[in-house]
Amino acid sequence: MSYLNGPRINFYGGISINVDTANNDQYGSDDKPLLDLNDASVCSNQSDDQVIEYLRENVKNASGQNYFVRGGWNYYGDHQVVLQQAKVSSSGQPGAMSQSGALQDLPVYLLGGLEPGTGKGPYGGAVMVDIDPTSSVTTQIYAGGLQVGSGDTPALLVHGNAVSHSRLLGLRYSPSRVQPPYVTPGSAWASGTFQLAFRKQDIVCIDKSDPVLKAIMDDPRSQGVVVRYSLFECFPGRDSDSVQADLNNNQNNANPSLGRVIGSIGPWYSSELATDPPGRLLQNFTLGGAQGLAWLDEAGARLSLDLVAALEGGNIRTSGQANTGPIGPNLDYGNLTVFAGNQDVATVPSDPDGYYQWGGLYDIPLSVEAVAQLKAEPIRITSEKNALQIGESRLRITSDERNLYVSPDETGQLLTVQVTELGGPVRTPVVLQLSSAAPGTLNNGSFLQFPAVVEVPAGASEVTIKVGFSDASGFSLLQIDAVCANQYHVAFRKYPAHDYSALINAGNIPWQEVYSHCLRFFYVLFPAMSKRIPLNDEATIKAVAAELLKRIDDSYRPTTLYMPLTRALSPGKIALLRAYLKQVLGGS
Repeated sequence: MSYLNGPRINFYGGISINVDTANNDQYGSDDKPLLDLNDASVCSNQSDDQVIEYLRENVKNASGQNYFVRGGWNYYGDHQVVLQQAKVSSSGQPGAMSQSGALQDLPVYLLGGLEPGTGKGPYGGAVMVDIDPTSSVTTQIYAGGLQVGSGDTPALLVHGNAVSHSRLLGLRYSPSRVQPPYVTPGSAWASGTFQLAFRKQDIVCIDKSDPVLKAIMDDPRSQGVVVRYSLFECFPGRDSDSVQADLNNNQNNANPSLGRVIGSIGPWYSSELATDPPGRLLQNFTLGGAQGLAWLDEAGARLSLDLVAALEGGNIRTSGQANTGPIGPNLDYGNLTVFAGNQDVATVPSDPDGYYQWGGLYDIPLSVEAVAQLKAEPIRITSEKNALQIGESRLRITSDERNLYVSPDETGQLLTVQVTELGGPVRTPVVLQLSSAAPGTLNNGSFLQFPAVVEVPAGASEVTIKVGFSDASGFSLLQIDAVCANQYHVAFRKYPAHDYSALINAGNIPWQEVYSHCLRFFYVLFPAMSKRIPLNDEATIKAVAAELLKRIDDSYRPTTLYMPLTRALSPGKIALLRAYLKQVLGGS
């Protein structure tokens, strides 16, 4: 159901992802690193100014081309994620979408969070945070709400904390066929899909005079709203030479990744995950890693396809900054033909020029016979042009568990994993195979304890997996595989067991200890923070102690307002910082 087979509001526009890139590496060598990303500390005896100068040095890539600076393409990023000129492009029921009505062309925003307790805000915007900063396989976006429309009474206003995780991560463009206008990270060719879910009680206002919003709100099966949004064509807005020139002239500007977004808003049904869109998983075999989803509506005799991340884009924009106009075409596939197994059951135009105005979604009416065939057989999609080959993964593994933080004293967690076959319960027993790997370029923390295999009995659609934790810390990936299934992974960050109790209990905690253990890492790695609060200045920290103490409270952790945004400080370091700030405030 959800946006795939319920009332939906589609939108498109640009997106700015202003992540800080300086923590993507530990620098130096394995035996003598500059940083310890697990410990959130600086290993070098160099001064702060020397470390910062090192991170600002110009570098070249393997081909000898200028490639930004050692601290990456966006050393001065602040992690904010902003929809840029996103607007409603269509709305309606599946098979009856319209580009008219009160919602058409209304702006769409992701919001920052409200202050816990006071409800003041929202402040800032959504934020992107990597659980493993060196990872290219998973990331997450925290949001504090959603808004459609503007003014004092927008059409839809939601205030609620929600987190979305990268899904359907793969290529959208073939690197051998198209190139961005200048040297960029690999994200220029990639696509990632995210889903945020908000509860009904998070809805502040909704214009029920609009039939689509009324249908979303009044459906008794719905527990709230979801927004599925796919990001692609994301690369730094400014090229390497201009970034290097700015830093050489001490102009410390951010260089966010600018890209395109196509999204859909719909009801969140009680049977659905909050963070992963529902449906049967489709794989584009002609574009490695590209994926989509399908939902078979048996009662309505309709197949709904989400192909926004599964069809190849025709070109990448030629200007890094020009990311808010109409979205470029897909490859022209002509008509798409849908098969149930080897049986041709339906066709639909691929709409290469206008696909994005409909959310990248296709609603295909079916015969009664076609419904029965699609229920029994895997979906396959071909095209009359450009040789498209999409096939269904017979089994789909997924979960709301995607990026998990583990405290030093935790001994284990239970993971609930969905395993479905052609959109329903598994028809015969399924054996899941579990393994561990590094989620990024850092070594596997190897603190996970889990069974080698888990069996899903016939007739079931989910299973519980018990994961234990050893005393080690770091970053680790739990991989879950099965024959005829997609690989699923859960990323973990287990914090080190820092114990500063002796320092805290001694009283009169020295500033230098707090700076060295808790703040120096962020001062040299996240200079955007120090544009607001100079983290190396004792007097400033004392002056804003009350605000900092508030922001490191556990009640802020699910919000976009938590400090630090990267959630890199261990509980032990948070305890030390909290004790110091209370000391500054007179023990309050």
